[in-house]
Amino acid sequence: MPNSYDDPFKEEKMKKLSEKEHIIWKGEMLKKDEENISPQDAILVLNFEKNKIPNYIGGATFLEIYTAWRLNKKIFFYNPLPNCSFTDELIAMQPIILNGDLSRIK
Repeated sequence: MPNSYDDPFKEEKMKKLSEKEHIIWKGEMLKKDEENISPQDAILVLNFEKNKIPNYIGGATFLEIYTAWRLNKKIFFYNPLPNCSFTDELIAMQPIILNGDLSRIK
């Protein structure tokens, strides 16, 4: 689960406190990625449309994907890869594209 799964609006709350507290919190969340991903067999990226961008992946999610790849974990994408500045890097990580079919996870 994402680091802020239990509190999906935590980042917005942290931004309202102060820029410094947000940056500290964000750094702590990024450090947790390896700890969260390491014991898993795979990650599932739920890449839906955001702000009218199809199959959106943000920076933090890209880093989670990279961590999974570096740890030799399977990487599943719910939707096709986005057309963005790091599409080549995503392709190089050889994810499995599910095209919305979760039964394909093996």
